[in-house]
Amino acid sequence: MEKKSYGGKILADCIRDLGVNTVFTVPGESFLPALNGLYDHKKKINVITCRHESGAANMAEAWGKLSGFPGVVFVTRGPGACHASIGVHTAMQDSSPMIMFIGQIHSKHIGREAFQEVNYYKMFGHPFSKAVFEIKNAKSIPNIIKNAFHISTSGRPGPVIISLPENILEQYAKYKPIKLLKNNLPKIPQSKVNKLLGLIEKSSKPLIIIGGGDWSKDGAKDLEYFANSNNIPYAVSFRRQSLVNSNKSCYIGDLSTSVDPKLVQSIKDSDLILVVGARLGEMTTSGYSTINVNHKSKIIHIYPDPKELGKVYKPLLGIRANSSNFSKVIRNKKIVNISWHEWSTNCRSNYIKYSTPPHYSSEPDMGKIMQILREYMPQNTIITIDAGNFSGWIQRFWKYTKAKTQLAPTSGAMGYSIPAAISAKIAKKNSPVIAFCGDGGFMMSSQELATCNQYKIKPIIIIINNKMLGTIRMHQEKNYPNRKIATDLVNPDFKILSKGYNAHYENIKKHSQFLGALKRSIKSNKASVIEIEIDPEQITTRQRLKDLNN
Repeated sequence: MEKKSYGGKILADCIRDLGVNTVFTVPGESFLPALNGLYDHKKKINVITCRHESGAANMAEAWGKLSGFPGVVFVTRGPGACHASIGVHTAMQDSSPMIMFIGQIHSKHIGREAFQEVNYYKMFGHPFSKAVFEIKNAKSIPNIIKNAFHISTSGRPGPVIISLPENILEQYAKYKPIKLLKNNLPKIPQSKVNKLLGLIEKSSKPLIIIGGGDWSKDGAKDLEYFANSNNIPYAVSFRRQSLVNSNKSCYIGDLSTSVDPKLVQSIKDSDLILVVGARLGEMTTSGYSTINVNHKSKIIHIYPDPKELGKVYKPLLGIRANSSNFSKVIRNKKIVNISWHEWSTNCRSNYIKYSTPPHYSSEPDMGKIMQILREYMPQNTIITIDAGNFSGWIQRFWKYTKAKTQLAPTSGAMGYSIPAAISAKIAKKNSPVIAFCGDGGFMMSSQELATCNQYKIKPIIIIINNKMLGTIRMHQEKNYPNRKIATDLVNPDFKILSKGYNAHYENIKKHSQFLGALKRSIKSNKASVIEIEIDPEQITTRQRLKDLNN
């Protein structure tokens, strides 16, 4: 049934019709009519007011990553858009569906460098986002929003930007309810599937790399079934660990910043690598060194965007396909002559050994703390991870058994973990959520503890505090030994800071204190901060600072 209203109301009605139930924002006068439109839907659309646009954008990105449905964020023009750009970058690099609405100046002033004016086509144009729209008239709002959501979720998911000139949000027009456009998945030729199976059968050391952001809610269960049925070892790309179950017999680890050197060697030794969903980016391939760029004879690449096939590695066989759709097709396929049982067993044994914490001489022993977490926390616990060397403890020692329980930026963005944890706790109220961050990353988004307090959101935030920007210090020591500069941090009193936001606080100096602190944090029934003061010399899970120059 056709209705008539102003642009802000039309916009709010459209996102409600598409199923949006939560939006993140730092409100701005440039989109007041849109906020007014959202007021009419406040019983159906939860509006979360954040403390910084970067936090709001990261929450929307995490929502998209967790749900597979675009996370929605509203920010104001100019400074608001600039602050929020980090979330757009993360959504693009992480292949997460996301819609960012940005307030814009009056249409008649565009091009004059008016107050807070930004050309969003230039700022967010490809490859920063998948698409940028600027609404020219109110009657076009439904069609633009419908197309934006379709673009965001089709092929390789990603962010779409919609610019909202303030006068258009006030303009009246007629409109009708809208529905999501159906994503038509490309058909997978049976001839290519037969060729793929034939190539695997001829190999002696096959290996699968699983990654990307276009998976369904069950992750890669069908692909896992195929791999385990045929005894093919499989790893995951950088920060995609919860796509699969770490406890399955053919899982062999993650290609991350804390990668097992033996896993790297297995990738090099493999004579056939089936890549499903992953882009084979710089982090996954250790600076494009794990796989020789010219060694095209060993890669079969499955990816939803044809532009990615052959972009870095020219594959022996490339198939454009949605990852979940491809996995369903090959789920029950059987390889007739399997000759790699010993190869698979050795790969798995290496993973078991590497993911078992060794003894660490310094306290608090992060290996033992990770073991305590593994034993005490339920399997549906959602883990969010910031950027930094501290992340190695979680990437190496945590076990994932449920799909989509890891939220971490492959973009390497600091300040991500706390906003992501807030988003996850809103989306999955009954799942425990633990946010891991270093002291540097914590200070980039700690203000969102105020958001936790306002909306009674209760994640557990673990600060792994070594009083430095650890990753930079590590590289500094490797490249410019004994010339430390700019990497030391003098932090605030995290207890006082946490209490100021009405959060529970614990401090850990020995691993034996951790379980009690964890239990008290859970019992507190509010957002909690657990500060673990680790030895600054223990720079990674494998190295101490003194080892870097030897």
